Amino acid sequence: MSHSPVKVIQKATWVGSIANVGLAILKITVGKLTGSQALVADGVHSFSDLVTDTAILIGSRYWTAPADKGHPYGHGRFETLTNIFIGVLLAFVGIGIGWDSVNSIGHDSTATPGMLAFVAAIASILVKEFLYRWTVVKAKEINSRALYANAWHHRSDALSSLPVAVAVVANYFLPELHYLDQVAALIVTAMILKAAFEILWPALHELTEAEADSEIEEKIQRYAHDDPDIQEVHAIRSRRTGSTILLDFHLLVEPTMSVERAHTISENFKSHVLEQIDEVVDVIIHIEPYTCAERVVNPCCEDKSCD
Repeated sequence: MSHSPVKVIQKATWVGSIANVGLAILKITVGKLTGSQALVADGVHSFSDLVTDTAILIGSRYWTAPADKGHPYGHGRFETLTNIFIGVLLAFVGIGIGWDSVNSIGHDSTATPGMLAFVAAIASILVKEFLYRWTVVKAKEINSRALYANAWHHRSDALSSLPVAVAVVANYFLPELHYLDQVAALIVTAMILKAAFEILWPALHELTEAEADSEIEEKIQRYAHDDPDIQEVHAIRSRRTGSTILLDFHLLVEPTMSVERAHTISENFKSHVLEQIDEVVDVIIHIEPYTCAERVVNPCCEDKSCD
């Protein structure tokens, strides 16, 4: 039995939250005990995941709500705002960790992270990579961009633990290279900022009403070409709202066709588009006669009349 999108989101997020708490406590504690600044930074990154988890748990109740009088196009932009919040928070966390790392590079340190720090880093990599793969499956199951963003948050945590593990091993065998731990923390910072950008950019792109999908026009034209009742399709526009896409275009039919027949053709074509493109949730079709005045894709020649 399939579950509602909000239940899938909440289940995946709660599982991730529990794992994040355990890993954050483990990494910060072991980092403090073994003197690994990079591992402590990685633990803070895991704790930051809890804030984004909370944002998703709260936001999902809004963006999964159906359209109403106040929001006739649905509540998808709540998911967009949640993604922006996640991206901004990640950026601030990354900048903070990077600042601390830069300030500590010039200071001598006698602390040499022990192999216990290496074990903690490896445990984090394994757990977070599993969470990434599992959350991606859930995100694809319900087509949730926010849940997919959170999955990449898990992946960024797994990746950020890699340089930590390398630095711990290097420090263990070559303790004179104590600065490697701070360098690893800077690499963690770079990974966090990259993840923040990859989450923020699509969300900001959406808020500027940019085209939802560059391949949609090609798909619509292909579907129209396969329908013998449709003479032309043009003025195709798409915009994203959260994980869904709203679409509108002009559809041309024979001028002598009855209004009822033209309406039936447009409704059948709309149903086909909704069936073929999962992200599209609404289509507005403007029916026009296939005349010289309306043709765009195949305009009439100046010295010829319409067929």
